[in-house]
Amino acid sequence: MSKQSLYPMLLAPVFKEKLWGGRLMEKVLNKRLPPDVLIGESWELSIYREDITRVVNGPLAGAPLDELFKNNPQELIGRTPAASEVFPLLTKFIDSNQLLSLQVHPPDSYAAENDSESGKTECWYVVYAKPAARIIRGLAPGTTPEEFRQALLTGCGIDRMLLSFEVQAGDFIFMPTGVVHAIGEGTIMLEIEQNSDMTYRLYDWDRLKPDGTPRPLHIDKGLDVTDFDNRTPARIEGLSYFEAGNRITHLASCRYFSVELLELESTYRVDTGGRSFTVLTVAEGLALVSGEGGDELKVSTGDTVFLPAEPPTSTVMPVRTCKIVKVYIDPTHRRFMEPLLRRGVGLDKIERHVFR
Repeated sequence: MSKQSLYPMLLAPVFKEKLWGGRLMEKVLNKRLPPDVLIGESWELSIYREDITRVVNGPLAGAPLDELFKNNPQELIGRTPAASEVFPLLTKFIDSNQLLSLQVHPPDSYAAENDSESGKTECWYVVYAKPAARIIRGLAPGTTPEEFRQALLTGCGIDRMLLSFEVQAGDFIFMPTGVVHAIGEGTIMLEIEQNSDMTYRLYDWDRLKPDGTPRPLHIDKGLDVTDFDNRTPARIEGLSYFEAGNRITHLASCRYFSVELLELESTYRVDTGGRSFTVLTVAEGLALVSGEGGDELKVSTGDTVFLPAEPPTSTVMPVRTCKIVKVYIDPTHRRFMEPLLRRGVGLDKIERHVFR
């Protein structure tokens, strides 16, 4: 593929059939799912192994994102990557029709040494939750590795060692590596994460595959990386300000991604400064996205739009009130912090949303 000018690109998702999946994304996210299968994940932005999202609109319609990363890296991500560097981000919707497995993700160093992979820091924005839906996040204080191992092996006493809480639409949960977790039944999450699928499954609630066999567990590796003293907040309340009638909420920033929630009533301008791409995922509503070329892209609930680093300016105009999750890469946290500092938010408050 030859080098071409970039623009706001609507992405075609990659659907993943899962034992615990369902069909709720058809109703909540307007997804056109493949028939007669249970879909657990919709990979919205992916350059991971064979799972490559493609452009839907404009002159590049049909182009796989990995080719754009290879041929237009400066325009796509704002810099020329190292020869061995992988694309930094993966985003997906998760439909948990059943309780997911109890799992934990490793940090980069452990994943590289033991699995030749990247680690997996992630976060969740709750798009939908049925009444009383819950998630598991973390271990009860005082839980020891020996007790936890025994519970995982026997299935006895696991529940009392796990911390869980109810969730509702609009909740935001940051999930650093090492934190034991499971997404509960009846939710749709937008998951934002490192470009990795590195997961250690600790317990699967005695679930069997269609062939009657259990899914593999990774107890030894999982316990190696489990953080038994995790103190990060379970649920994050963002820091908000109003601009031209729009409510902008800064949720979290780490070296791998920064996340904001846009609740739009009027036109919103995105300026990448040519430094990083931006990803917009519509959690609710309808909007028009325009790039510097002037072409309008109509997006609605469930759509994901990739805004390249260059050209740097795009606008989002809500057709009706909408909620959009905005993601970008900001290792220094400057882009995340500066708008809050300009509006007088104390550094101590901002630092609670920055994970270094």
